Amino acid sequence: MSLKYTAAGIPRKDLGQNFLVNGEVVQRILEAARIQSYESVLEVGPGEGALTGELLERAKKLMAVEIDEVLFGKLKEKFANFQKLKLIREDILQISFSELVHWADSPKLVVVANLTSYITSQLLLKLLDNRMFIDRAILTVQREVGRRITAAPGSKEYGMLSIMVQLRTEPCLLFDIPPECFRPKPKVHSSLLRLAFHDSPSVAIKNEKIFYSTVKAAFSTRRKMLKNSLRSLAGLTVDDLHTVAAKTGIDLCRRAETLSLEEFASLSSTIAAFLSLKTVTAKQPR
Repeated sequence: MSLKYTAAGIPRKDLGQNFLVNGEVVQRILEAARIQSYESVLEVGPGEGALTGELLERAKKLMAVEIDEVLFGKLKEKFANFQKLKLIREDILQISFSELVHWADSPKLVVVANLTSYITSQLLLKLLDNRMFIDRAILTVQREVGRRITAAPGSKEYGMLSIMVQLRTEPCLLFDIPPECFRPKPKVHSSLLRLAFHDSPSVAIKNEKIFYSTVKAAFSTRRKMLKNSLRSLAGLTVDDLHTVAAKTGIDLCRRAETLSLEEFASLSSTIAAFLSLKTVTAKQPR
């Protein structure tokens, strides 16, 4: 492939389209994906196929999901003779991953995507919800988003997105991609992000719903101390929080961004046990 690959289509602003037009970056993405001949790939937003042809050479089967009718038609014409390619004109957020895996004849998929800013969060949630069908994902994201996902406790980028993704995957920022590599040039830099999905959470959690509620409450008022932000959790009093702090050894005068994933797991599990005990006690006859 030429290192001066150029897209010929007209990007649609309403879909946030930015076509990758740098062949060197295409090759670096392919190297990062490390597609094996026995693996099936899901490509999200193939555009005009800068990556599609190369992925077809490497993968056992390839599913390409494109919402744009014009681009879908061009892809269908360009790759008409490839039996191992399934082109799908659909919104990726509406796709059934279980059906994709069935067609791919593979228990897990490798996801490759150039994410537009307006669906990044939704697609990340979609991938996390379907983690049982995904081995790894290679995603082009806004550099700011990539840094938030991989942020460590204590940094200003660290937040709920960091925790949600790190709970289910091992994220790694691979390299930055300047605006000049896309057409039209976006106003921000991009980064290539790799997510290696875990079979189970990276830390032990007693109650997933309460874990997410705890994290959400903690970051809802980011600058407040935990003893104040966690008051929004239903059923917890000030005295309850003192008990939780004593059991976990976590100082609730700290702020949310200082807690590690392990500490959030410990905090939420203790809260879950405490709330469960309160519920049982309240139901007992007096």
